[in-house]
Amino acid sequence: MNGIAIVRATDPDALFELAGTVGWNQTRRDCREMLLAPGATGVFAVCDGRVIGSAAAMIYEGNRIGYINMVIVREPFRRRGIATRMLEKLMEMLHRCRTLRLYATPAGSRVYGKLGFRTYATLHKFASDSYAPLPEQDRRIVPLLPSDLPEITALDKRSFGAERGALLEYFYSRHPELSFKIIGKERITGFTIGRIGPVSRQACALTAAKEEDALALFDAVARQGEPSPRVLLTAFDTQKRLIALLAERGIPRASEMVAMDFGESGPLPAACYYGVLGGDFG
Repeated sequence: MNGIAIVRATDPDALFELAGTVGWNQTRRDCREMLLAPGATGVFAVCDGRVIGSAAAMIYEGNRIGYINMVIVREPFRRRGIATRMLEKLMEMLHRCRTLRLYATPAGSRVYGKLGFRTYATLHKFASDSYAPLPEQDRRIVPLLPSDLPEITALDKRSFGAERGALLEYFYSRHPELSFKIIGKERITGFTIGRIGPVSRQACALTAAKEEDALALFDAVARQGEPSPRVLLTAFDTQKRLIALLAERGIPRASEMVAMDFGESGPLPAACYYGVLGGDFG
């Protein structure tokens, strides 16, 4: 397309500004992680010196999975094939990855489908602007400690399907006060790491032994701070019991997301994976 160049993305501030145009929840530091951390890469679409689109990726376990995120095009430039051009360039950069994975909107999934991505699951965001905490906080839930990171990394690998300890450590370091664990028989049986962005507080990477434990971990993140801001959990539609428990708390389904793979089929989320790290990180 005349006048639009696809270039390597290196400016986190530009990515953060783009995320704000679509109301996404990434912080400026998150955007820096997405572009400049080891295993991170991305591209910008640039017109007359201005960034008008983005697409980025995090690579897990060497070249096991390239997780695509932050596909954004400014509204005046949409429906011109810019997203496709950025994705094609990014896919070239990730050609050594055995699996490319992403979460898309239903509309975006049609674009990805034309590039060869296949749907393997659906998810929904569950959000509340007026969360009412559980009558009592589960006494088994205690703060997550830095020394717990190796154990939760192993748990997360089994639930998510790939090792991403550096990313868990990054998010834990941002808000350790929003990170919790459940102890059972002298070991960690569940955990969550909280994220706070411009839009909401999220209970992320939520792994638990059962649905009630997952709800209790979500509650621990949501009840932090008074009054609680918008709270969010993104869960796979297969988690039917948890979804029913959220509905009982007045937390309905919000936006839908479509989980897609390109190349080899990637690992499926385990039954104990109740809340993703984010639409940006899986």
